[in-house]
Order: sequence, then C-alpha cells, then structure tokens
Amino acid sequence: MQLKNNAKKWTYISLIIIVIGIVMLIMGIVNDDYNYTWMIFVGIILILTFVICFFMFVGQAKRLNDMFNNVGLLAHWSFESYDHMAEVEKEFKERKSMNKTMLIIITVFFVLIGGFFLIFKFDDADEAGFFAIMMIAVLAIIYIAALAAPRARYNNMKKSPPEIYVGPYSAWVMGEYQQWKAPMTRMTDVVLTHDDNGRASIAVNYFILQRYGPQMHTCRIPVPAGSELQAEDVASKIATANRVEFKIA
Repeated sequence: MQLKNNAKKWTYISLIIIVIGIVMLIMGIVNDDYNYTWMIFVGIILILTFVICFFMFVGQAKRLNDMFNNVGLLAHWSFESYDHMAEVEKEFKERKSMNKTMLIIITVFFVLIGGFFLIFKFDDADEAGFFAIMMIAVLAIIYIAALAAPRARYNNMKKSPPEIYVGPYSAWVMGEYQQWKAPMTRMTDVVLTHDDNGRASIAVNYFILQRYGPQMHTCRIPVPAGSELQAEDVASKIATANRVEFKIA
C-alpha cells in the first residue's frame, strides 16, 4: 500500500478554490453591473482565505514528505497485521468514547441556552418555534458529524499501511496525519501511557483555537511491542522540542 500525503489533497483543493475566486472576481469586474457586485466580494474572500490555506497546507505537505524521506524523523514503526487491527479497533473505541462525552456536554449546553432563550427572549410562539427547530437542526448536524467521524477515521486507518512516522512537530499514524505545531495551536504536554495489557502509546495533547473557542485534541501514537524504550526517548524529545512537560503514566 502506498503512503498517503494527506496535506497534498488539501493543497490542490485550496488552489482550485483560489482559481474559482479569481474567476468570480474577474466576472464581477467585467460585467460592471450592480447585480454582480457580490461576485467581487465573494471572489476576494475566497482568494484571501484560501491563499492562506494554500501556504499552510504546502508547509504541512513538505513536512510530511520530509518525514517519509527520513528527514527530521524521530521514529518509524511498523505493525504486524494482527497488531495493526488491534490498534485500529482501540483507536475507534477511544474516539467513540471521547465523542460521546463531547456530545453530552454540547447537548447540556444547547438545552440550557435554548431553554433560557425560549423562556425569557420570545413573546411570539412562531418565532420561538422557529428558534427551537433551528437549535434542534444544528444539534442534529453535530450529532451526525460526531458519530460519523470515528467510523470514517476507522475505515481510513484500516485501509492504510500499518506504519507510523513520528517527528518532533507532527505524526503520520496509519493514514492519519496530525501536527501540533501550527497557527492557532498550542501544545500542553506529552504522556507515555500503558494499557492493561502493557501496550505503550504516546499521547500528544494540544489545543486548537477555533471559532467557538480552544478545542482539546490528542494525537495517540501506538508503540509496537519491543519499542518501549525507544518510545520513551521519542516522547521526551517531542516534549523538549515543544518546550512542554513529559509524563509517564
């Protein structure tokens, strides 16, 4: 199976959207009509937004390509087929558990905020009903995304080569690429953990600042049997490179 540079796809998508933005901008200027002014503004927004995305993804793609070519690489691990599927199943269960917890928190938040607005902010029953429908629709979309994401990740990891590439600022784990040194990203700590069966894994914890606030993420890097000492050294180097705390749990 071929190694997949995930960031390249988003680089190409960003480039395509930039071209679309340029076409819209040109069409809006050429038509010189009030009814086409929106095309100018939308084109400018698309160009500015995805030029930033393009350079961000180009940097990610280069970093991952360097890792595949053993440049700045801390570890390259491979798993046997049985161990590969065991790790994929474990990741799937942990992602489902994390998302269920997140959904409970979001649901409570929606109920409290929605209930407050329905009780104190609406005098008209139709407006209140429309607001309630909108809140339920948004919550339903969040539920669908949260429940579908672990399955999509599971299918991707199951089909990918059973290999792991670890660098000081990012990791490619069985088809999934994560980086913890990026704009609006702040790393908190690195933890070397062991499960009940004694299998080790490296947990890189970091926040990503998004529209609705900082969101906690964890990149879990499984360690093949026999590489535990190397894993401790790798985890320590990641923490040192990013100036955060290293823990063993």
